[in-house]
Amino acid sequence: MVAAAERIWLGELLNAFAFIGAGGHHAGRDFFGGYCCFNDVAIAIERLRKVHGLRRVAILDTDAHHGDGTRDIYRDDPTVLHICLCGSDYVSADGTKVDVAVYRRCFEAGARSDEVYLEAAEAACAKRVPDFRPDLLVWYFGFDGHRGDYGDLGLTATCYNGIVHLVLDLAGQVCGGRLLVVLGGGSRADLASSLIPPIIACLADAAG
Repeated sequence: MVAAAERIWLGELLNAFAFIGAGGHHAGRDFFGGYCCFNDVAIAIERLRKVHGLRRVAILDTDAHHGDGTRDIYRDDPTVLHICLCGSDYVSADGTKVDVAVYRRCFEAGARSDEVYLEAAEAACAKRVPDFRPDLLVWYFGFDGHRGDYGDLGLTATCYNGIVHLVLDLAGQVCGGRLLVVLGGGSRADLASSLIPPIIACLADAAG
């Protein structure tokens, strides 16, 4: 994943999908959990910072669970915008750490959960990301919220296909299209094989 991030930063790739097979967003400075031993996104960010001069990065975390490890690492860092769709609402004083409560809304929405979740993602990002002006956008993509997976929020491919277009549009607006998509939670191979290829296809289309 670090190599993919570097190739994006160096202009060798416009975007990339990091098919890493294990999540990292529950790994903090001095703890791990949820099968996350190392915070892959943080490692990539720090490599770009120290070697290539990355200044500001925005992370959209749509894994079904809160990215507590990522939040722990960057809690007091105003150069990292961390937006997490989870079970609680929170906005830090400087506006760079944002939690959006979607669990109950999705459960109550039933068949409309895709629409409700996507609207929440759009509302959280539409102004914040352009105003923040990141050099790189990261989408931490977990499909564990898909209907029938362990974090079931009733979501389907419709939601994830909407989010990939959202992040591609935002990356095009604010950071020259530089977008890193990182695979997070999700346990079902059948879902992975049906959900991931269309997302990669969208990224490829955007890269020309």
